[in-house]
Amino acid sequence: QHNPADFSLAVESFRLASGHPTQGFPDRIQTALRWVVAAESHQHDSALEAYQVCLELFDNHVMTRLSITTRRETATAFSRAHSLPVNAASCAIRRENLRRAVELMEQGRGQQWSLASRLKTPVEALESANPELAHKYLELSKRLSNIAQSSATITDRAPADQAATEYRKLTRQWEAMVAEIRDLKAFSRFLLAPSYEDLQVAAHQGPVIILIASEYSCSAIIISMSGEPHHVPLPSVSLTELNNLKDRFARAIRNASKMEPDEPRNDLIVLLRTVWNEIMLPIVNVLQQGLHMKSNSRIWLCPTAAFTSIPLHAAHPFTTNPDGSKEPCLEDLYICSYTPTLSALVRSRQMMKMRVTPSFATIGQGQPGAGKGKALLAVDSELELVQKLIPATATRTTISGDAATQAGALQALEENTWVHLACHGKQDPDQPYNSHFVMKDEHLTLLDIMERDAPHAEFAFLSACHTAVGDEETPDEVIHLAAGLQFAGFKSVIGTLWEVNDAVAKHVVEAFYKYMFNPKYGGVMNCARAVWALNCATHAVKTKVPLEQRMVFIHIGV
Repeated sequence: QHNPADFSLAVESFRLASGHPTQGFPDRIQTALRWVVAAESHQHDSALEAYQVCLELFDNHVMTRLSITTRRETATAFSRAHSLPVNAASCAIRRENLRRAVELMEQGRGQQWSLASRLKTPVEALESANPELAHKYLELSKRLSNIAQSSATITDRAPADQAATEYRKLTRQWEAMVAEIRDLKAFSRFLLAPSYEDLQVAAHQGPVIILIASEYSCSAIIISMSGEPHHVPLPSVSLTELNNLKDRFARAIRNASKMEPDEPRNDLIVLLRTVWNEIMLPIVNVLQQGLHMKSNSRIWLCPTAAFTSIPLHAAHPFTTNPDGSKEPCLEDLYICSYTPTLSALVRSRQMMKMRVTPSFATIGQGQPGAGKGKALLAVDSELELVQKLIPATATRTTISGDAATQAGALQALEENTWVHLACHGKQDPDQPYNSHFVMKDEHLTLLDIMERDAPHAEFAFLSACHTAVGDEETPDEVIHLAAGLQFAGFKSVIGTLWEVNDAVAKHVVEAFYKYMFNPKYGGVMNCARAVWALNCATHAVKTKVPLEQRMVFIHIGV
């Protein structure tokens, strides 16, 4: 039995050590992580504060890294760090502070995404308001980043100590500089994580449902435009069960790919029924009874941790009522999109105001060359099909065969507002920024895409494999190809959760563009119609396309 007075002293020591300016960020993070563990295991009141301190230190530590890859390496260098955002949110929920839960979740989750976007925009604003201060800030960040990277490779004791001292000195200067910038009137929240009010805007066109999978509890938070967030406990699901469900889905999908198209997908049906009963039904009850949502309204799912690998949008009761009518599934009730983070959705909507004349590029690589995957025989006919359905109002280009190189594809992504990509897509579980589309020569990587800025980009259809699956190391960093395109500027993206059979995918693609560019729209192209068109398309091809190849496509964004 611990002595409460001793424990309070220990907490005070954790508090002082994690805030001590003479220590570098890594030491302070380790202290804060120990504080989190101690406070959680003794159910101490300081647990939420410990999480907040930890996430803030993480932010600052990761912010001082200049490249996207070094930021990820920094974020994965600490054990237990990957589960920090979900555990922090769970702690806030247990303390009945739902707004804080949402803020902490967003701050810790998508740290690389949100940091990269938080670093991109405010620094530009600072450059126009106070160019001298902006220049000093960028120079100091660069020096801090360089010393952090070079000191990681020093093995001799004396130079390593010298580098560590220099790093700590620069860290203090960097923190002082950020404090100075925050004293400027318009920059009081410079580099700070967004507040609940900032994030609530994400629910402007329909509620956003964050699904939180923590070792302490699994639950959902529903954010709507008015009032407080709603908490939906999911008592019949634990993190272990979710991980088990994820593995069972992977097996069922693999087995289904070997079956005849007309064979019943019994394993999948059992799993989708579990997702409906244990995860989505409690949420639907709140949407219907608490928020009085009309059917066919839009909702956005924002899954975390193990939830990211489960096809939540395809949740289905598969039951028939006594009168012979079928019980509706999630997609019969609502039009479902995903968002990697709340900020990503807010940003995409803000950028929707920058509309330009539409231009459409179809990019395909069906013959990637030796050792790069099997030939995709349906690619060229898929591109032709898409070209035929594009409205006459858009300019159009096709890049395929020998012209579909890394440089050619990148140029097309930068120069066009609408893109359809048909090729092999490969997820790299060890280094997600190396996840890529297979082109004729070099791979087109996620890093290539993220380093570009395409503010006018509107819509991308990724008819490739594994374009919307996250990262094993940091399951809370939604680092995948579809999210990368959204980050680069595409407001609305269709991606895939597992392998696509290119011959079957063609049916979904054709139905999708027929709905998307229906003549009744008079040639007006609007990327916000994408989720509706996808919903209609997957319903329309039910008889031709097996279940796992219909539910593989998901919509992300506006």
